[in-house]
Amino acid sequence: MGKRIRLNSKDRSGILSLFNKKGYRKGKRGQPKIKSDVKDLLIVKVKQYQKRYNLSPYAAWVKITKLKNFPELLKLQYKNKKGRANADWWIARFKLPEKETGIRANYYRNHIRKWIS
Repeated sequence: MGKRIRLNSKDRSGILSLFNKKGYRKGKRGQPKIKSDVKDLLIVKVKQYQKRYNLSPYAAWVKITKLKNFPELLKLQYKNKKGRANADWWIARFKLPEKETGIRANYYRNHIRKWIS
């Protein structure tokens, strides 16, 4: 796991702020990054659909999300998520109509748009 620093200081300022209560280095906080394989696949597919069907990037993205194998891609991306927002929850959200959730627009705005440009 790593070297453990044995310090019993309750003051976690300075260098001690880098270690947790048990003496191990703190990990990165926040949501895990999207895997590069999934990211590359999404970029390639959006560009292919754009060219093949002469669509805007967003229209190509919406078309991709309606494919029958898209839930498998979501399972790859969200397989390590725990709690309420696990892979099954995301798959169920993508199956609902866009008017109810707005999930396709949000995902496109937060991820796909910046990858394509």
